[in-house]
Amino acid sequence: MASIVLNHANIDEAADALTQAGQGMHTAMDNCMTAIKTAESQLSGDLATAANAFYQALANQNGAMNDDITNGADVLRTMHGLLRDADKRAAAGIG
Repeated sequence: MASIVLNHANIDEAADALTQAGQGMHTAMDNCMTAIKTAESQLSGDLATAANAFYQALANQNGAMNDDITNGADVLRTMHGLLRDADKRAAAGIG
């Protein structure tokens, strides 16, 4: 009788690391945006307008970045589930 054992822990670790890195990037972006808003309140005219436009661009990208990272981690976890299911079906067929 054959016995096959596959280890997919690295996929879980990759999804967790991606999520953790995304959280760190989100925190850093929030800190940057807070600094820009603070600076904007001290500016006037075209410079204040430019700071606000930059802030808005960062805010839009921050949301998109968070969505992409969350989706990427979800895809890794889905892939992992598919691999586990395939392994179980294969093992059942071998036995």
